[in-house]
Amino acid sequence: MGAPFDTGTWNGVEATYYVGAGGGAGAETLWLFVSIALCCFALWMGHSHELDAYRRSEK
Repeated sequence: MGAPFDTGTWNGVEATYYVGAGGGAGAETLWLFVSIALCCFALWMGHSHELDAYRRSEK
């Protein structure tokens, strides 16, 4: 998983690099939807946990 450059810095790197995703605009779209899905999942899990906690506190 080495970097596509050998200078040791990010200077001069103009393209985006995603390991295993093929790179380019398609990879950016893929990771955008993955991050949106993870955020929605976290919100859903938090909401269900809070509902459960409120129900237990009322008993």
